[in-house]
Amino acid sequence: MNYSESGVNIKEADEMVNEIKSYIGQNIGLYGGLFPIYKYLKDYEKPVLVSSTDGVGTKMMLLEKENRLDIAAQDLIAMNVNDLVCMGAKPLFFMDYYATGKLKKDQANTFIKSLSQILEGIGCELLGGETAELPGLFNKSSVDVGGFVVGIVEEDKILKAQNVEEGDIAIGISSSGVHSNGFSLVRKLLNEGLIEYNPNIIEPTKLYVKQTLKITDYIHGAAHITGGGIEGNLSRIIPEGLGIKLNYNWKVPKIFEDIANTGVKIKDMFDTFNMGIGMVYIVPEKNLKKVEEILSDFNEKIMFKSKIIKSDEKVMIEY
Repeated sequence: MNYSESGVNIKEADEMVNEIKSYIGQNIGLYGGLFPIYKYLKDYEKPVLVSSTDGVGTKMMLLEKENRLDIAAQDLIAMNVNDLVCMGAKPLFFMDYYATGKLKKDQANTFIKSLSQILEGIGCELLGGETAELPGLFNKSSVDVGGFVVGIVEEDKILKAQNVEEGDIAIGISSSGVHSNGFSLVRKLLNEGLIEYNPNIIEPTKLYVKQTLKITDYIHGAAHITGGGIEGNLSRIIPEGLGIKLNYNWKVPKIFEDIANTGVKIKDMFDTFNMGIGMVYIVPEKNLKKVEEILSDFNEKIMFKSKIIKSDEKVMIEY
Protein backbone atom coordinates (compact mmCIF):
# COMPACT_ATOMS: atom_id res chain seq x y z
CA MET A 1 0.00 0.00 0.00
CA ASN A 2 1.25 3.49 -0.77
CA TYR A 3 -0.05 7.09 -0.81
CA SER A 4 -1.13 6.91 -4.45
CA GLU A 5 -3.16 3.75 -3.83
CA SER A 6 -4.91 5.49 -0.94
CA GLY A 7 -6.18 8.11 -3.36
CA VAL A 8 -3.58 10.92 -3.32
CA ASN A 9 -1.38 11.31 -6.40
CA ILE A 10 1.48 13.67 -5.53
CA LYS A 11 3.07 13.30 -8.97
CA GLU A 12 -0.16 14.46 -10.63
CA ALA A 13 -0.33 17.44 -8.27
CA ASP A 14 3.30 18.40 -8.94
CA GLU A 15 2.69 18.27 -12.69
CA MET A 16 -0.33 20.52 -12.30
CA VAL A 17 1.64 23.04 -10.22
CA ASN A 18 4.29 23.23 -12.94
CA GLU A 19 1.60 23.80 -15.56
CA ILE A 20 -0.08 26.67 -13.69
CA LYS A 21 3.09 28.59 -12.75
CA SER A 22 2.66 30.91 -15.72
CA TYR A 23 -0.75 32.01 -14.41
CA ILE A 24 0.52 33.07 -11.00
CA GLY A 25 2.38 36.25 -10.00
CA GLN A 26 6.15 36.25 -9.64
CA ASN A 27 6.13 36.89 -5.88
CA ILE A 28 6.12 33.25 -4.79
CA GLY A 29 8.24 32.35 -1.79
CA LEU A 30 9.26 28.92 -0.53
CA TYR A 31 6.16 28.47 1.63
CA GLY A 32 4.00 31.49 0.91
CA GLY A 33 3.26 34.39 -1.40
CA LEU A 34 5.29 37.57 -1.09
CA PHE A 35 3.72 40.96 -1.75
CA PRO A 36 5.86 44.15 -1.93
CA ILE A 37 3.50 46.39 0.00
CA TYR A 38 6.12 49.15 0.22
CA LYS A 39 5.48 49.93 -3.44
CA TYR A 40 1.93 51.01 -2.58
CA LEU A 41 2.47 52.83 0.71
CA LYS A 42 3.87 55.95 -0.92
CA ASP A 43 0.39 56.71 -2.28
CA TYR A 44 -1.20 56.69 1.20
CA GLU A 45 -0.81 58.79 4.33
CA LYS A 46 -2.53 56.35 6.71
CA PRO A 47 -2.95 53.09 4.79
CA VAL A 48 -5.25 50.39 6.17
CA LEU A 49 -5.19 46.81 4.93
CA VAL A 50 -8.61 45.20 4.48
CA SER A 51 -9.14 41.45 4.11
CA SER A 52 -12.08 39.30 3.09
CA THR A 53 -12.68 35.58 2.65
CA ASP A 54 -15.54 33.61 1.09
CA GLY A 55 -16.48 30.65 -1.07
CA VAL A 56 -18.99 29.73 -3.77
CA GLY A 57 -21.28 27.55 -1.66
CA THR A 58 -23.44 24.75 -3.00
CA LYS A 59 -23.54 26.38 -6.43
CA MET A 60 -20.32 24.37 -6.89
CA MET A 61 -22.41 21.22 -7.23
CA LEU A 62 -24.08 22.59 -10.37
CA LEU A 63 -20.82 24.02 -11.70
CA GLU A 64 -19.12 20.63 -11.27
CA LYS A 65 -21.94 18.91 -13.11
CA GLU A 66 -21.75 21.38 -16.00
CA ASN A 67 -17.92 21.43 -15.90
CA ARG A 68 -17.90 25.23 -15.55
CA LEU A 69 -14.90 25.82 -13.31
CA ASP A 70 -14.37 29.09 -15.21
CA ILE A 71 -17.63 30.35 -13.70
CA ALA A 72 -16.53 29.07 -10.29
CA ALA A 73 -13.41 31.22 -10.62
CA GLN A 74 -15.43 34.40 -11.26
CA ASP A 75 -17.91 33.55 -8.51
CA LEU A 76 -15.09 33.06 -6.03
CA ILE A 77 -13.35 36.30 -6.93
CA ALA A 78 -16.57 38.31 -7.00
CA MET A 79 -17.79 37.08 -3.63
CA ASN A 80 -14.54 38.32 -2.10
CA VAL A 81 -13.68 41.50 -3.96
CA ASN A 82 -17.25 42.82 -4.10
CA ASP A 83 -17.24 42.75 -0.30
CA LEU A 84 -13.81 44.38 -0.15
CA VAL A 85 -14.70 47.39 -2.31
CA CYS A 86 -17.76 48.06 -0.13
CA MET A 87 -15.23 49.41 2.37
CA GLY A 88 -13.57 51.54 -0.30
CA ALA A 89 -10.54 49.23 -0.53
CA LYS A 90 -8.59 48.52 -3.72
CA PRO A 91 -7.82 44.78 -4.09
CA LEU A 92 -4.08 44.02 -3.98
CA PHE A 93 -3.71 40.24 -3.97
CA PHE A 94 -5.79 37.08 -3.93
CA MET A 95 -5.15 33.50 -2.79
CA ASP A 96 -7.32 30.44 -3.40
CA TYR A 97 -7.95 27.01 -1.86
CA TYR A 98 -8.94 24.23 -4.26
CA ALA A 99 -10.08 20.95 -2.70
CA THR A 100 -11.23 17.82 -4.51
CA GLY A 101 -11.69 14.10 -4.04
CA LYS A 102 -9.73 13.28 -7.19
CA LEU A 103 -7.45 15.83 -8.84
CA LYS A 104 -8.20 16.38 -12.52
CA LYS A 105 -5.48 18.52 -14.06
CA ASP A 106 -7.54 19.97 -16.90
CA GLN A 107 -10.32 20.99 -14.53
CA ALA A 108 -7.94 22.56 -12.02
CA ASN A 109 -5.96 24.32 -14.77
CA THR A 110 -9.15 25.85 -16.16
CA PHE A 111 -9.99 27.17 -12.71
CA ILE A 112 -6.55 28.66 -12.00
CA LYS A 113 -6.18 30.14 -15.49
CA SER A 114 -9.62 31.77 -15.18
CA LEU A 115 -8.71 33.13 -11.73
CA SER A 116 -5.56 34.69 -13.15
CA GLN A 117 -7.28 36.29 -16.14
CA ILE A 118 -10.17 37.74 -14.13
CA LEU A 119 -7.90 39.10 -11.40
CA GLU A 120 -5.62 40.69 -13.99
CA GLY A 121 -8.66 42.48 -15.37
CA ILE A 122 -9.32 44.18 -12.02
CA GLY A 123 -5.67 44.90 -11.20
CA CYS A 124 -5.34 42.26 -8.48
CA GLU A 125 -2.48 39.74 -8.25
CA LEU A 126 -3.00 36.00 -7.89
CA LEU A 127 -0.36 35.42 -5.23
CA GLY A 128 -0.71 31.66 -4.94
CA GLY A 129 -2.93 29.18 -3.15
CA GLU A 130 -3.37 25.56 -2.15
CA THR A 131 -4.57 22.49 -4.00
CA ALA A 132 -5.73 19.60 -1.80
CA GLU A 133 -6.68 16.09 -2.88
CA LEU A 134 -8.95 14.72 -0.14
CA PRO A 135 -10.31 11.23 -0.88
CA GLY A 136 -12.83 10.13 1.69
CA LEU A 137 -13.80 13.70 2.54
CA PHE A 138 -14.90 14.39 -1.06
CA ASN A 139 -16.11 11.96 -3.67
CA LYS A 140 -14.12 11.72 -6.90
CA SER A 141 -16.17 14.29 -8.80
CA SER A 142 -16.50 16.86 -6.01
CA VAL A 143 -14.67 20.18 -5.90
CA ASP A 144 -14.88 23.00 -3.39
CA VAL A 145 -13.05 26.33 -3.50
CA GLY A 146 -12.32 29.13 -1.10
CA GLY A 147 -10.72 32.52 -1.56
CA PHE A 148 -8.91 35.18 0.40
CA VAL A 149 -8.27 38.76 -0.74
CA VAL A 150 -6.35 41.68 0.75
CA GLY A 151 -6.83 45.30 -0.26
CA ILE A 152 -5.78 48.76 0.84
CA VAL A 153 -7.62 51.99 1.64
CA GLU A 154 -6.79 55.39 3.11
CA GLU A 155 -8.01 55.42 6.70
CA ASP A 156 -10.22 58.50 6.32
CA LYS A 157 -11.79 57.09 3.13
CA ILE A 158 -13.10 53.86 4.63
CA LEU A 159 -16.79 53.46 3.80
CA LYS A 160 -18.81 52.78 6.95
CA ALA A 161 -22.32 53.14 8.34
CA GLN A 162 -21.44 56.28 10.30
CA ASN A 163 -20.98 58.14 7.01
CA VAL A 164 -24.62 57.70 5.98
CA GLU A 165 -26.90 60.69 6.59
CA GLU A 166 -30.57 61.53 6.41
CA GLY A 167 -31.42 62.69 2.89
CA ASP A 168 -28.85 60.48 1.17
CA ILE A 169 -30.13 58.49 -1.81
CA ALA A 170 -29.84 54.69 -1.96
CA ILE A 171 -29.55 53.36 -5.50
CA GLY A 172 -29.83 49.67 -6.36
CA ILE A 173 -27.66 48.23 -9.14
CA SER A 174 -28.74 45.17 -11.11
CA SER A 175 -27.42 41.68 -10.49
CA SER A 176 -26.76 39.11 -13.20
CA GLY A 177 -29.05 36.59 -11.50
CA VAL A 178 -28.79 34.37 -8.44
CA HIS A 179 -25.03 35.06 -8.12
CA SER A 180 -23.69 32.65 -5.43
CA ASN A 181 -26.28 32.62 -2.66
CA GLY A 182 -29.44 30.59 -2.14
CA PHE A 183 -28.39 27.57 -4.19
CA SER A 184 -29.46 25.04 -1.58
CA LEU A 185 -33.02 26.18 -2.31
CA VAL A 186 -32.39 26.39 -6.07
CA ARG A 187 -31.02 22.84 -6.14
CA LYS A 188 -33.96 21.52 -4.12
CA LEU A 189 -36.39 23.08 -6.61
CA LEU A 190 -34.39 21.56 -9.49
CA ASN A 191 -34.21 18.12 -7.87
CA GLU A 192 -37.96 18.09 -7.27
CA GLY A 193 -38.66 19.17 -10.84
CA LEU A 194 -40.32 22.42 -9.79
CA ILE A 195 -38.03 24.48 -12.01
CA GLU A 196 -36.15 23.45 -15.14
CA TYR A 197 -32.40 23.81 -15.49
CA ASN A 198 -31.05 26.36 -17.94
CA PRO A 199 -27.60 27.99 -18.19
CA ASN A 200 -28.90 31.31 -16.80
CA ILE A 201 -29.24 29.66 -13.38
CA ILE A 202 -25.43 29.47 -13.06
CA GLU A 203 -24.76 32.92 -14.54
CA PRO A 204 -21.48 34.19 -12.99
CA THR A 205 -21.59 36.57 -10.06
CA LYS A 206 -21.22 40.10 -11.35
CA LEU A 207 -18.04 42.02 -10.55
CA TYR A 208 -18.57 45.53 -9.15
CA VAL A 209 -14.93 46.43 -8.51
CA LYS A 210 -14.02 49.03 -11.13
CA GLN A 211 -17.27 50.94 -10.95
CA THR A 212 -17.30 51.00 -7.14
CA LEU A 213 -13.71 52.22 -6.87
CA LYS A 214 -14.51 54.92 -9.42
CA ILE A 215 -17.28 56.37 -7.25
CA THR A 216 -15.93 55.89 -3.71
CA ASP A 217 -15.11 59.59 -3.37
CA TYR A 218 -18.75 60.45 -4.16
CA ILE A 219 -20.63 57.96 -1.95
CA HIS A 220 -21.22 57.40 1.77
CA GLY A 221 -21.68 53.63 1.69
CA ALA A 222 -21.99 50.46 -0.36
CA ALA A 223 -23.63 47.10 0.32
CA HIS A 224 -22.93 43.91 -1.61
CA ILE A 225 -26.22 41.98 -1.66
CA THR A 226 -25.41 38.37 -0.80
CA GLY A 227 -26.80 35.86 1.74
CA GLY A 228 -29.57 37.46 3.75
CA GLY A 229 -30.79 39.46 0.78
CA ILE A 230 -31.36 43.18 0.50
CA GLU A 231 -32.59 43.73 4.05
CA GLY A 232 -29.85 41.72 5.73
CA ASN A 233 -27.02 43.42 3.86
CA LEU A 234 -28.35 46.95 3.45
CA SER A 235 -29.14 47.23 7.17
CA ARG A 236 -25.41 46.78 7.92
CA ILE A 237 -24.54 50.16 6.39
CA ILE A 238 -27.43 52.22 7.79
CA PRO A 239 -26.86 53.75 11.25
CA GLU A 240 -29.34 53.58 14.12
CA GLY A 241 -32.19 56.08 13.81
CA LEU A 242 -32.21 56.05 10.03
CA GLY A 243 -33.92 53.78 7.53
CA ILE A 244 -35.15 53.27 4.00
CA LYS A 245 -38.43 52.25 2.37
CA LEU A 246 -38.29 50.24 -0.83
CA ASN A 247 -41.15 49.45 -3.18
CA TYR A 248 -40.55 46.17 -4.99
CA ASN A 249 -41.41 47.28 -8.51
CA TRP A 250 -38.23 46.56 -10.46
CA LYS A 251 -37.84 43.88 -13.13
CA VAL A 252 -36.07 40.77 -11.85
CA PRO A 253 -34.14 38.11 -13.84
CA LYS A 254 -36.42 35.31 -15.04
CA ILE A 255 -35.00 32.75 -12.59
CA PHE A 256 -36.64 34.64 -9.73
CA GLU A 257 -39.98 34.63 -11.54
CA ASP A 258 -39.63 30.87 -12.03
CA ILE A 259 -38.90 30.36 -8.33
CA ALA A 260 -41.86 32.53 -7.31
CA ASN A 261 -44.12 30.44 -9.57
CA THR A 262 -43.28 27.31 -7.53
CA GLY A 263 -45.01 28.82 -4.51
CA VAL A 264 -41.99 30.06 -2.57
CA LYS A 265 -43.22 33.04 -0.53
CA ILE A 266 -41.95 36.44 -1.63
CA LYS A 267 -40.63 37.25 1.85
CA ASP A 268 -38.64 34.01 1.87
CA MET A 269 -37.23 34.93 -1.52
CA PHE A 270 -36.14 38.37 -0.28
CA ASP A 271 -34.54 36.76 2.77
CA THR A 272 -32.64 34.29 0.56
CA PHE A 273 -31.79 35.91 -2.79
CA ASN A 274 -30.53 39.24 -4.10
CA MET A 275 -33.78 39.61 -6.09
CA GLY A 276 -32.08 41.30 -9.01
CA ILE A 277 -30.07 43.79 -6.91
CA GLY A 278 -26.35 43.03 -6.70
CA MET A 279 -25.08 46.21 -5.08
CA VAL A 280 -26.58 49.22 -3.30
CA TYR A 281 -24.78 52.57 -3.09
CA ILE A 282 -25.68 55.31 -0.60
CA VAL A 283 -25.09 58.65 -2.31
CA PRO A 284 -25.31 62.24 -1.00
CA GLU A 285 -28.01 63.92 -3.08
CA LYS A 286 -25.55 66.55 -4.36
CA ASN A 287 -23.39 63.77 -5.89
CA LEU A 288 -26.20 61.72 -7.40
CA LYS A 289 -25.88 63.06 -10.94
CA LYS A 290 -22.12 62.50 -10.97
CA VAL A 291 -22.49 58.93 -9.70
CA GLU A 292 -25.19 58.19 -12.26
CA GLU A 293 -22.91 59.46 -15.04
CA ILE A 294 -20.04 57.24 -13.92
CA LEU A 295 -22.25 54.18 -13.57
CA SER A 296 -23.68 54.86 -17.02
CA ASP A 297 -20.14 54.69 -18.41
CA PHE A 298 -20.03 51.13 -17.02
CA ASN A 299 -23.45 50.34 -18.54
CA GLU A 300 -24.88 49.83 -15.07
CA LYS A 301 -28.64 49.83 -14.69
CA ILE A 302 -30.13 51.56 -11.64
CA MET A 303 -33.09 49.46 -10.47
CA PHE A 304 -34.37 51.73 -7.70
CA LYS A 305 -33.75 55.02 -5.91
CA SER A 306 -34.93 55.74 -2.39
CA LYS A 307 -34.14 58.39 0.21
CA ILE A 308 -32.63 57.68 3.63
CA ILE A 309 -35.12 58.87 6.26
CA LYS A 310 -35.45 59.00 10.03
CA SER A 311 -36.78 55.63 11.17
CA ASP A 312 -36.67 53.11 13.99
CA GLU A 313 -36.53 50.35 11.38
CA LYS A 314 -33.55 50.27 9.00
CA VAL A 315 -34.97 48.54 5.92
CA MET A 316 -38.67 48.34 5.05
CA ILE A 317 -39.61 46.53 1.84
CA GLU A 318 -43.12 46.72 0.43
CA TYR A 319 -43.75 43.57 -1.58
